[in-house]
Amino acid sequence: MKNTFEYFEKVTAFINLLLSNAWLWQHLLTTFHIELTYFDSIMRKYILYFITCLVLLFTGCSSDDGDATTDDSALVIGTYMLTEINVNIAQDVNEDGTASNNMLDELDCLNGTLEINADGTWDLDMVALDITSVTGDFYAIRCGRTDTFTGKWTFQSSVLDLNATNFSTMVLNSSILTEGVNEELPGVLNRKFTKL
Repeated sequence: MKNTFEYFEKVTAFINLLLSNAWLWQHLLTTFHIELTYFDSIMRKYILYFITCLVLLFTGCSSDDGDATTDDSALVIGTYMLTEINVNIAQDVNEDGTASNNMLDELDCLNGTLEINADGTWDLDMVALDITSVTGDFYAIRCGRTDTFTGKWTFQSSVLDLNATNFSTMVLNSSILTEGVNEELPGVLNRKFTKL
């Protein structure tokens, strides 16, 4: 239990306060005609009760500092293929009559491979998506150059952090890593990588 020592210090201070003011207790006892031996036996019972409670508190509660954390980083290690780059507004870039938010459905040249390595490093090769506003809700969207990124990753509670300014954290759900990009119009909402 957190702050167990803090509680112990407070109870100890209270008992010390009671014991240090013996003259006050003596005055109260004589005023109310209570025998000191009777009062002493009652105080000893309460002090024994407090000590028993403290012992139970120490033995019954486990410290949060000693809890073992589970290393689930093995879940994220592997090779992922880029399967979605979703934009804010559906577009028909390939002019097949069907608009899509996922630009991988519209552009065959888009691809990417993300390697999450067991040594704590990552590598990503990905074709950039160039978006230029044309008019209204229509945009000129095309494949850009292939960019290569690398770095060191951390993974905790299903969240992968590539520790790079170019990328937001990614959430692992089953075998899919989702990166929320949330760019303003025109822009990318999210990217999804599926584990091979």
